[in-house]
Amino acid sequence: MQSTHEDKNVKAALSFVRAVEAMDGSRMEGFFAPNVEQIEMPNVFKPAGQVRDLSELTADIDKSKGIIEQQKYDILNTVARGDIVVLEMVWHGTVVKDIPPLRAGQNLRAQCMAIFEFREGKVIKLRNYDCFDAL
Repeated sequence: MQSTHEDKNVKAALSFVRAVEAMDGSRMEGFFAPNVEQIEMPNVFKPAGQVRDLSELTADIDKSKGIIEQQKYDILNTVARGDIVVLEMVWHGTVVKDIPPLRAGQNLRAQCMAIFEFREGKVIKLRNYDCFDAL
């Protein structure tokens, strides 16, 4: 059985996912440590991957409003051990406007894994592995 500490970390990780779904970067305040590092592993949209700090992560979440709508994460599995939370998810989103090779109204899907590292209740590192279905 998970400890209360692990339960709090899982709840925080799930809150982050819901804030991303809502495309609301302002909901990130208080969730991350000021020196958080978010690492997006290479994928079809970011072949070299990307490393972001808190301000870049918040800005990119807000920027997604003009690109994607109706995004949703289906949580498949949640694993917590100590200060680590792993979420296995399926992401769905609809493209808002034509951004070649994407078309407005196109539905996208990705198999995702997010690994959250917590310290004193705040996320200090987040690694995202997003495997998009063929475009």
